[in-house]
Amino acid sequence: MSKIKTSFFCQNCGAQYSKWQGQCNSCKEWNTIVEEIIQKRRKINLETYQFRNQKRAKPLKVTEIDSTQEVRMDTRDGELNRVLGGGIVPDH
Repeated sequence: MSKIKTSFFCQNCGAQYSKWQGQCNSCKEWNTIVEEIIQKRRKINLETYQFRNQKRAKPLKVTEIDSTQEVRMDTRDGELNRVLGGGIVPDH
């Protein structure tokens, strides 16, 4: 549980103080400073907020990926084709 934060504000001019005092240093009025609770902004779980209604893809192991069905374009460079797994896969 988080600690409740409070601050003191002058009701006349709005000056803020860390502790109560009888006279406001800004407007020189007496007994106008009152304590107010400062609420922190609630931290939002960004993942839950953004992806609440979206289905997530299940991660696969590299050995489970079937790359034989992908159409690949030949680069005419044997080593580059080998590194790319047989050629360049066009964007879909």
